[in-house]
Amino acid sequence: MINNKKIFSSIFKRFYETNINLVKPGQVIKKDGKPFILVSKDHGGTGRSAAVVKFTVKNPITGQKVQFRAKGGESVQVMELRQRPYQYLYTSGKEVYLMNMQNYEELKIGTDKLEGGASKLGLLEDGMEVTVQILEPEPGPISWRLPARHVYTIESVVRRALQAKGSTYNPAIINGGAEVKVPDFVSPGDKVVIDTDTLEYVSKA
Repeated sequence: MINNKKIFSSIFKRFYETNINLVKPGQVIKKDGKPFILVSKDHGGTGRSAAVVKFTVKNPITGQKVQFRAKGGESVQVMELRQRPYQYLYTSGKEVYLMNMQNYEELKIGTDKLEGGASKLGLLEDGMEVTVQILEPEPGPISWRLPARHVYTIESVVRRALQAKGSTYNPAIINGGAEVKVPDFVSPGDKVVIDTDTLEYVSKA
């Protein structure tokens, strides 16, 4: 039986207060009681206006970006965003089940939390190592992502007419069911490395 409460309680709860000017892009801050990832900050302006900094932040769960302004010197609560390796086990409905590769505990997380969207689910393979982002102290696991590159077996290829110059890229189906793009020299049965972000061929395995 999966005990998510046990998983969450095993995560150290860490956060600290700091000058908002010291926060760097990629860090997570608490704004209006909600966590946001800092995307960028702009110190533009001169004189008195230079003391006001414009921040662009992103909701770590929805991906929505918002902007706000703050005076230099204000304090802000910085939360810790950890990344941990998990092994993909299986999918059931709108949830996937993963295993922590350090303590072998299982974690259930929604398919809607997959970075890149549900279209990437066809890239999953049994035993694939994925990365889970965990926001501390709360709400815990907020998203997960596939490895940047992975080896797949080509199931089928739709051939296109050769172009006058350069190599032709053909749509192909991998063993997980997703459609990718491969050069014309790739055939069914070949093992290839695919970029999971662009869904494009990288090299032969």
